[in-house]
Amino acid sequence: MREHGGLHITMVHRKRGHTHAPKTPSSVDTHSSSSTLRHTDHELGMKHRICMVSDFFYPNMGGVESHIYQLSQCLIEKGHKVVIATHAYGDRRGIRYLTSGLKVYYLPLQVMYNQSTATTCFHSLPLLRCVFVRERITIVHAHSSFSAMAHDALFHAKTMGLNTVFTDHSLFGFADLSSVLTNKLLTVSLCDTNHIVCVSYTSKENTVLRAALDPEIVSVIPNAVDPTDFTPDPCRRDNSKVTIVVISRLVYRKGIDLLSGIIPELCGKHPDLCFLIGGEGPKRIVLEEVREKYQLHDRVRLLGALDHKDVRDVLVQGHIFLNTSLTEAFCMAIVEGASCGLQVVSTRVGGIPEVLPDELVTLCEPSVRSLCDGLETVIARIRTGNVASPATIHRKVRTLYTWRNVAERTEKVYNRVCREPVLPFSERLHRLWSQCGAVAGSIFSFFAVISFLFLLLLQWLRPDHLIDVAIDSSGPHSRTGQQLSKKKVKHYTQLCQD
Repeated sequence: MREHGGLHITMVHRKRGHTHAPKTPSSVDTHSSSSTLRHTDHELGMKHRICMVSDFFYPNMGGVESHIYQLSQCLIEKGHKVVIATHAYGDRRGIRYLTSGLKVYYLPLQVMYNQSTATTCFHSLPLLRCVFVRERITIVHAHSSFSAMAHDALFHAKTMGLNTVFTDHSLFGFADLSSVLTNKLLTVSLCDTNHIVCVSYTSKENTVLRAALDPEIVSVIPNAVDPTDFTPDPCRRDNSKVTIVVISRLVYRKGIDLLSGIIPELCGKHPDLCFLIGGEGPKRIVLEEVREKYQLHDRVRLLGALDHKDVRDVLVQGHIFLNTSLTEAFCMAIVEGASCGLQVVSTRVGGIPEVLPDELVTLCEPSVRSLCDGLETVIARIRTGNVASPATIHRKVRTLYTWRNVAERTEKVYNRVCREPVLPFSERLHRLWSQCGAVAGSIFSFFAVISFLFLLLLQWLRPDHLIDVAIDSSGPHSRTGQQLSKKKVKHYTQLCQD
């Protein structure tokens, strides 16, 4: 315990001085040649201590949850320490460990709406401060504009003098009241954030406009899928009919009203056409009414909510994957569908045109007529055999998006961020005042002052050096990380000797 306590004090001083952990792992043999050490240091690069924060994580299912998990796993594979902070889900509270030593803090924060916590800027500070200090975090990476916990984490991290990164996964409008309020909150959160990541160029343009950002601090890093989880299996298809698969949350934003218009029109024209629909949401009643009205019980199957492990088993039963979203920053679902060898038909909205090459997707306007025309074109190609085989489609998709590539590009963002100084408190107040408007700037400048004073009170009541340091379950100082480092050093030493 003394050894860990000493390490904790050392790291706290480094954090306040805005420097970072040593580049070479502690397991490197100090008696090795200097050339080997320099080569190893160059290959391994900086090692960061990252805390991913969002309201959305497992057991909840979705694109943000999958992104955080897969990115964290690949960063751990590259030797970084990663922990995740989210709110408690039912009985899932406290600390849980996932694959590769990924530690998840399920914090006791009250959920207000749609799995998002309440944001007050203060009630989460004691909990998040404890996580950041215990884990000796150097970079806080928040996810999703919809997550109040992500905004709180950015606010508290800057108060504590930590570098921050934010990933925006969604597109927003500018006219309705909810968008105006969310955009103002985003402006407050991002005006002094070190770097922002968007999942498509359309999303970048949207975020830059919404939050009045300098485009130079916004990077585009797309989502990805694990191609080994989504492999084709043509034997599962019933080739006596054409099956259209839809897997989506059944909400307005996903275009379920469009789907309710497509189903009766196409089923009336094509007696051998079936729909397989997975997902749950308030718009399910609309689809049930359509099925009842047109007596399509044997041709429209509503599967309800699906576990992630079951998605592939549903996809491989279809010939066409249909996406009817009205807005989308980056649609992972169409990549999963294409990876399983399906013909993809999608609305041409948001960042979707950037996701797949033209030969792998048929894009349509977000209207019933346009989508029906696109689907009929693809159905005709399937019946004439004028389509690529599922295996061919899978081979093309497999090389487009990989999580290791996403992690490599995110790592470059972290390396850039760690070289930037954290804004002094006075400069932070100036940015809030100058970039957020007189009213919002004044309000959040006041919140920043109160948050800073609250932090001083917490540090007085329980100083940082009295908070127990957590044993690393991932990263260069963990058991797994040290074993990996020893293997790499041995490999590089052999290369130098050769």
